[in-house]
Amino acid sequence: MEVEFMTVDTALLPCMLLLRAMLQLPISSTAKVMYARMLDMIFLSGIEDANGILFIHFPIVELRRHLPVAP
Repeated sequence: MEVEFMTVDTALLPCMLLLRAMLQLPISSTAKVMYARMLDMIFLSGIEDANGILFIHFPIVELRRHLPVAP
């Protein structure tokens, strides 16, 4: 299987992305928003490794602040 990673040079529009494939997955809307938020964070503060692959440090506590919470 061929895998392609995003790098610093990957051009994106200035908005949050939600991949079309995500819309068809049997996961919650919250999971989809979480994915879009984390993808956004990669391009705001991603750390590039020696292979050009981007990583983020996004603590779960901080991620929770960005997600809707049921009362």
